Amino acid sequence: MVVCAITCDFRKDENKSAAIVHPNGKKFAGSEACLKCHASIYEQFHQNAHYRSSADATDSNVSGDFSDGKNVFFLNNFLRVEMVRSEKGMFQAAYMEDREFAREPIDLVIGSGQKGQTYLYWRDSSLFQLPISYFASLKAWCTSPGYPDDQILFNREISVRCLECHGTYAKTSKKDGRDIYDRSSMILRVDCERCHGPAGDHVKFQTENPDTTAGLFIINPGKLSRQQKLDNCALCHSGLRENIRPTFSFVAGDKLEDYSKPDYKQDSAAGLDVHGNQYGLLLASKCFKNSVVMNCSTCHDPHRKEANLTVFSQKCMTCHKPGTSSFCKVEHGGKMNLLMNCIDCHMPKMLSNKIMMRVAGIQGPVHDTIRTHLIGIYLKESRAFDTDSNMR
Repeated sequence: MVVCAITCDFRKDENKSAAIVHPNGKKFAGSEACLKCHASIYEQFHQNAHYRSSADATDSNVSGDFSDGKNVFFLNNFLRVEMVRSEKGMFQAAYMEDREFAREPIDLVIGSGQKGQTYLYWRDSSLFQLPISYFASLKAWCTSPGYPDDQILFNREISVRCLECHGTYAKTSKKDGRDIYDRSSMILRVDCERCHGPAGDHVKFQTENPDTTAGLFIINPGKLSRQQKLDNCALCHSGLRENIRPTFSFVAGDKLEDYSKPDYKQDSAAGLDVHGNQYGLLLASKCFKNSVVMNCSTCHDPHRKEANLTVFSQKCMTCHKPGTSSFCKVEHGGKMNLLMNCIDCHMPKMLSNKIMMRVAGIQGPVHDTIRTHLIGIYLKESRAFDTDSNMR
């Protein structure tokens, strides 16, 4: 009975996606259509942060404590927001003293929950951000980044460019300067077809020709050129970009500069914040400059949930082998095993100056910490990590 229910849900979602057509004329299939032939990858990918980057809000995927007393965020003695869960759904309700003056539903979840989540609500066919988000490292409600901490607002519109990096596809139009979403033509999550392209033709052909082992009518990013691989990731990991062509028109294999252009100087690494521009930081790294093949997937497996620093470190050892001139030359007084963790020393977590929020009980703004992709030698961080290793 449970299997039937799951299968029916897959089919329902697949049929919905199969009715959606990309601007290039290719039909989507829905990632559920990948399950039959790629079950192992499909199951692994469901744990990946990309897959969890956006979703319809449910009781199971909205983080944060809704219990009495823990579901309230006080801006001051007069203003507060309450996170409310009822049979009608989940809401954020704004109060001035004891008078409720605004209430909006939690309709969409943005963010995997590994670092945090923010929440959106529908107003007609436009999306807006709610004022309170969730900060995972402190397990606490916080102000949504960039929102003021002395007033409660529900008026931040979410542009289609935001969804381009947190979803697979959305058909949109403009009305009175506002992005209007066709809610029947949206594919949430950064899903299989975000990186492999619309798979309608591929699924149709493979279904009709089950003995054909070659993957036809589908993009295999592993077979793209180095720059094409980088462009596929840089679409969302290269900071703010100005679109030249319509949002969601880029597909893997295209040249990114034909679709959007950055608003930063690529040669100014010092000005790049650790949030959002991993591509720009990587390009400024000596490791990248000295390699002719290094790209994002050299270190990252896009199909898996990645958290083990030892696994990343072993990838570093591919080039920086012990006993060679490229191995770590920094003297360590501690007993830490260099083969277990290169990352905390050479790609340390740093404070973001773009992602800041106010957290209940903490004075002043709290900066998000993000691992830098400017690979280098950070003596201060290395020595602090070494000292910490001695204490463990």
